[in-house]
Amino acid sequence: MSWKLGKSKSKQSPNLSIQDLEARSTTPTPGNPNGKPMTRSGLLTIRVLWAEGLSVPGGAVPPAVQAALSSQQAKVAASVSPSSVTQQRLASKRSNRDSVQRTQCWWLPYLVMEFEVNQVLITPLGGDLTKPLYMYETTFDVSRHSEMSIQCYLRTEEPTRGGDGIADDMGNDTFMGGVRFTPDFENTSTQDQWFDLAGSTGKIHIGVTFKPSSGASLTIDDFELITVIGKGSFGKVMQVRKRDTSRIYALKTIRKQHIVERGEITHTLAERLVLARVNNPFIVPLKFSFQSEQKLYLVLAFVNGGELFHHLQREQRFNEERARFYSAELLLALEHLHELDVVYRDLKPENILLDYTGHIALCDFGLCKLNMKDSDTTNTFCGTPEYLAPEILSGQGYNKTIDWWTLGVLLYEMLSGLPPFYDENTDQMYQKILQNPLVFGDEIGSQARSILTGLLTRDPTQRLGVNGADEIKKHPFFAKNIDFDKLLAKKIQPPFKPSVASPVDVSNFDTVFTAEAPMDSVVEGSQLSQTVQDQFAVLMTFLPSLSPVIDGVFGYRTRQEGTFTGNVAIVGDWLESPRFGPIGGELSDV
Repeated sequence: MSWKLGKSKSKQSPNLSIQDLEARSTTPTPGNPNGKPMTRSGLLTIRVLWAEGLSVPGGAVPPAVQAALSSQQAKVAASVSPSSVTQQRLASKRSNRDSVQRTQCWWLPYLVMEFEVNQVLITPLGGDLTKPLYMYETTFDVSRHSEMSIQCYLRTEEPTRGGDGIADDMGNDTFMGGVRFTPDFENTSTQDQWFDLAGSTGKIHIGVTFKPSSGASLTIDDFELITVIGKGSFGKVMQVRKRDTSRIYALKTIRKQHIVERGEITHTLAERLVLARVNNPFIVPLKFSFQSEQKLYLVLAFVNGGELFHHLQREQRFNEERARFYSAELLLALEHLHELDVVYRDLKPENILLDYTGHIALCDFGLCKLNMKDSDTTNTFCGTPEYLAPEILSGQGYNKTIDWWTLGVLLYEMLSGLPPFYDENTDQMYQKILQNPLVFGDEIGSQARSILTGLLTRDPTQRLGVNGADEIKKHPFFAKNIDFDKLLAKKIQPPFKPSVASPVDVSNFDTVFTAEAPMDSVVEGSQLSQTVQDQFAVLMTFLPSLSPVIDGVFGYRTRQEGTFTGNVAIVGDWLESPRFGPIGGELSDV
């Protein structure tokens, strides 16, 4: 059914300045305990040499691994040493023997290295279960002072392989401990040392070198275009490889003309500049931005574990442990946004990605509301119908607490398989949201029922979270099960690990896009005046050194069909949803 609501009163967009942005703070993290913005950029080279003293938790080596260790192949791998690897590399620099050998030693512990949500899989060249040999070097792009995370896993069985010899399914493997450290970005000399694994025995020998950037601007030629992974009303998203570091990113190309035609230059980009202060491990970060005469280019971390919606649709519902884990990480992401006076307004499974190791990454900030103090309210009608809070439907105005309502709806959906007031008829669904009692199935436990009752309280002044996120954290559903300090530091292992071959695998993206040839399309002639181009230049100048969350061209799938329908498109003054028609008020009030 197509319908429109009357437009809300237009509001003047705030006059943003760089001073406003610099006043913003970030959430303190282990790598940045004072929460101060750190923006030194450059190239960080990490060398993982080998590990010693590793052990399987509980001492129970998986039977498949135990059998593989007795094979002749394992005995050959155990004889591999650092000197033999070095000699082999010197003798055949053009050989791909390293990569072939790494795919063969599946029974030895592998590593997942992460820096600024960019993940790298490191499989061993040889060694044994307690002392695997890696001899691996890789380089990361640094946009802020962040922590380096290296986690160690052991496969429980031999993985299946595709035609390229790469493992198709890493699965839920055994966690063997991890290392976290913040590199010394003031020291440009090589730093080599042993790091003890937390959560297990053993240590890893790691070398670190940081080279500050020269300050040169990026262009599209600095990236190799690999695969199209999404399209939307403003442009498309491609998986790309940065040529100097070989890091994989998601590149969004946005045509300036499309923004200008909708009158969204300063509003779309200036407000997103405020979000440039966001720095949270559960929010997709922007790495770089640059522009040409016709386009804007946004380079974001590539997160490939698939939408939470995809996994929920496949499994119908999650158990309580898994639903609690995801909602706890989302709680931390929403708390951080609220600290920056940002209301998200569009929490739903389609806007939540899983990374390679199973942590969530919140994306798509197209409907967020900025500059919302605790006492402020707004009236814009926007969001996803199943998740709309009653105060939005009643038009009484709403504040930050609508995000706690949507968190409650999401938690209910994860536990039961459908939103609490779902109906195929949109009008009837709205009536249910406003009037129907909250009904629980047998699959929802007592603590979950209690927190859902609090989050889905229709009166926002009585809703759980009205006094802040801490109120929700202290509820027994979380307090008895989650250490939020450890969770923020990603020291709690996810209950589920997506089945992807590597951190660059695109199998969780729709083949409608991945089958398309990746190319930066030519825009015939720019009709933009120099004044307009200058506006873009000013706005983009300060993006590269910041870490914004930019709304963009992420598509979503219909709940009924599970097929791609495209993202919310801005049409005139309205937000047009392919699922439900127009769903928003004036853009000046969004």
